[in-house]
Amino acid sequence: MTTTITGSGVSTGSVAASSVASTTESFTNPPLVTTPQSMVRLNTANGYGSTNTVIRRFTNVVTNQGTDITYADSATLGASFTINVNGVYAIGYTDDFTASITLGLSLNSTQLTTAIYSITPADALAIAQTTGVNTSQTANWTGYIAAGSIVRAHGQPGTSGASGTCKFTITRVA
Repeated sequence: MTTTITGSGVSTGSVAASSVASTTESFTNPPLVTTPQSMVRLNTANGYGSTNTVIRRFTNVVTNQGTDITYADSATLGASFTINVNGVYAIGYTDDFTASITLGLSLNSTQLTTAIYSITPADALAIAQTTGVNTSQTANWTGYIAAGSIVRAHGQPGTSGASGTCKFTITRVA
């Protein structure tokens, strides 16, 4: 006498009844749990903070979803993105200026009136330089960021840009 064992993810076959305690086993996969992706997406430049003079501000919030990132914008402090959950984040900051300048992304920097290229190297996540008048450049970075950290779009003193081409996106990817 033989008994057949069947189930999802298990080979189907026959074995002797004396080797099997039950006649049928069924296996199922657990349901997938999905949560909304946390992301903040902004566009259009709005100058810099009046105290934090190289921290970019933005005019339009395109997307602000999830709870992993808190976006704040201040006329004095500029824009900040507080990380609420440990994870891997992808960040991109694009800007366009009336001269060749350097822009970038800083993490937990206290040098908020210092050009991105002169801050403590460990605080600079990414740095990019425009090649001339009215040319866009993007600084991108992807990596692990601990909860409580603050990310900023960081520039250099005395620069202005074409407001419509300025964009910033931060997304938790894992």
